[in-house]
Amino acid sequence: MAHTLTRHQAAPAAPATPATPEFKAVPVWFFAFEGLMGASYDVVKSSHYGWTVLAVGLAVNLVLARTVLRGRLKTAKAILKGKRTRLLAIGLIALRVGLHAVLGVIGMQATSPVAHTCFAVLMCAATVGLLAFDQKVMLRALDAQAAQATEAAEPAPAEATEATEATEAAA
Repeated sequence: MAHTLTRHQAAPAAPATPATPEFKAVPVWFFAFEGLMGASYDVVKSSHYGWTVLAVGLAVNLVLARTVLRGRLKTAKAILKGKRTRLLAIGLIALRVGLHAVLGVIGMQATSPVAHTCFAVLMCAATVGLLAFDQKVMLRALDAQAAQATEAAEPAPAEATEATEATEAAA
């Protein structure tokens, strides 16, 4: 049986702006996994079970990234591949090495499990804080870029009126 349309249906209008990727903010708790990886040396040195903690953290990170955060994976990848994030990673490594060097020079080397745990917490907190700040800056830049693209794509009000009148006259 053939179905016919009984009313005139207009074609869907084309979007006024070019398609831009939508970036959603990654929850800050997700960066704790990155912080754990940043603190991995001290986690391993703080306990005999350090490798187990890292392996479980990595597995949980992968599962959450592929399920719960699937829609925000694009943002996480963009953040972790960014130039500023690389500079943060280099800075965190320099901070860790520098702190251990300074403590070694003054005779207070971090050799106990408690000291390594403190370093792990410090590195994890610094990583989470810096990645959250980096995400905030990146999302602001993307929003500003999208606003500029929208403004450039929108015609001026006088041009829009003329275009509408020309379209109606042609029809």
